[in-house]
Amino acid sequence: MDSQTELRYRQSNRLLRLLLDNHTVEEVVETISYLMEKPVLFIDINFSIRGMSRTDEITDPSWNFAISKGFCSHEFIFEIVNIEEVKRFPKERTPYVVGLESDSKVLVSPVIIRGKYAGAMVMFFENSEVTNQHLELLLLANEVLTEIILKIPMYKYIRGNMNEGILMDLIEGRDKENADFKSWVLESELNTSNNLCVLVSEQDDDNLYQEVIKDSLRDDLYHVFPKSHAIFYGNQMVVLCTDLEKEKTDKGINRLKNFIEKHALRIGMSDFFQGIENFQNYYFQAGAAIRIGATIHEQKRFFYYGDYKFFHLLEKVTSDDGNKLRDFVQSGLLTLEKYDRQHQSELFYTLNMLIEKGCNYKETCEALHIHRNTLSYRIDRIKALTQLDLTAPKVQFDLAYSFRILEFLKYQ
Repeated sequence: MDSQTELRYRQSNRLLRLLLDNHTVEEVVETISYLMEKPVLFIDINFSIRGMSRTDEITDPSWNFAISKGFCSHEFIFEIVNIEEVKRFPKERTPYVVGLESDSKVLVSPVIIRGKYAGAMVMFFENSEVTNQHLELLLLANEVLTEIILKIPMYKYIRGNMNEGILMDLIEGRDKENADFKSWVLESELNTSNNLCVLVSEQDDDNLYQEVIKDSLRDDLYHVFPKSHAIFYGNQMVVLCTDLEKEKTDKGINRLKNFIEKHALRIGMSDFFQGIENFQNYYFQAGAAIRIGATIHEQKRFFYYGDYKFFHLLEKVTSDDGNKLRDFVQSGLLTLEKYDRQHQSELFYTLNMLIEKGCNYKETCEALHIHRNTLSYRIDRIKALTQLDLTAPKVQFDLAYSFRILEFLKYQ
């Protein structure tokens, strides 16, 4: 065996050992990069860069930007797919060379899983020539990587759609106004406009969303909301739920709450909306629901934006001196606060519950666990102290938002 043949044997053997020992996609990329002494990337079907090595040697500006973000923008993707070499080899593993604007070139080997395109291995070249050894080793690395994806559960969501890339761009405010955006949506599984909502999930654990549990989380969510699309963004799992029906949603939320407890999550849910182009606004809603809700109600884990919308409004309009909001509080409530402190009474809390229950005496008594006569006595005392007509709709409205302002200020 000559030295060149022996080298190829050792290189091939090293790649095959990765498969036998259940290594990861990232380790395959690192190994092939080490063997070739070239930068290598693996880009999955959602255009996320899941594995990369020696990227400091890549000089092409567009690729450097994509690497820094961890995924390819749609403008960059469409530039790539319109290259003639890419058009000619959409469904073959055989590596082919693509020239870049920076005069460098890449060797691309599409990853095909069960007959469908599932991503690509990309090897970068500067001045050196592509040899048969490069082609053979990259193709072997592709086959090893494909088997690992099929074998290891954490990779089962590498599949044929553009959902993740589109949602990622929408979160960051890109592409919505792009003329090609609608065509991108039409090509994806996000081609729907009815009964959408966004869930944002955060974990208590410091080791946020480790790879080994991502698929478990997505699996459980897909059981709760089958028509959903989940992506991981920073320390959050962001879920777009589509085509939800009201009666099924209520049951789904109950299952979701069980799932939250199981995985020690906090989840914020946006209002319902139409049109995927509005995704970013409702992503912000769900995030605000968690942020505000977890501050005000520390023991809760599920936060619906509708319950915190008024607090979000206050947050947006409040200046640095949040106490100025007290100027808008119904003065009678401040009188009750002072009276309760001095007399250890519960008139403020009683009035809060009365307003929350729509001035329904029966429901208020049940919530406070007091007799109707006790409630009547307290209300008479409240009227005497505040001179408020509690039957007037405007007074009830003023009191309702005043209680919310005071609750908001308590956590500032």
